[in-house]
Amino acid sequence: MELSFSKTELKALVEMAVMADWVMTAHDTEDDERKDDYLKLIQKIFAFAHKNGMKNEIEHLEDINEFFPDEEWEEKSLARAFINEFEEKTFWDELVERLAERELNRKLNNKKASNFEEHMEIFNEFATKFGEEFAEHGIENLLVATADNKKAGKK
Repeated sequence: MELSFSKTELKALVEMAVMADWVMTAHDTEDDERKDDYLKLIQKIFAFAHKNGMKNEIEHLEDINEFFPDEEWEEKSLARAFINEFEEKTFWDELVERLAERELNRKLNNKKASNFEEHMEIFNEFATKFGEEFAEHGIENLLVATADNKKAGKK
């Protein structure tokens, strides 16, 4: 099987590989063998790109025989912009959803709602409240309750 790419397509493929690599490895603290085949494929894409006109964008570290995006190029790439947008949206969505779910459970005393509609009504009430707060103030008013600030009378 053989594929051919225009320069534009190859750049897009490399950027997609950068995004995939980030999703799989950005927060890793140890190896995960489930990722091995994917990481080998990313290396294959990077090697192909390096050999086909992207030497400035993809570096080859000969001592370990691996390919990596040039840091400066990657920071300016569309891949980095997509990653940053994804992480920003994910942070706020997860924060709102987890807090809304926590408040739902507190309101129901950790029991299930009587039906799906009740669950969603309560969940959406809290999600809307938190969403509006974070849209207006970000994390400025967010406080983590600790023994110290509970003793001081802070909420």
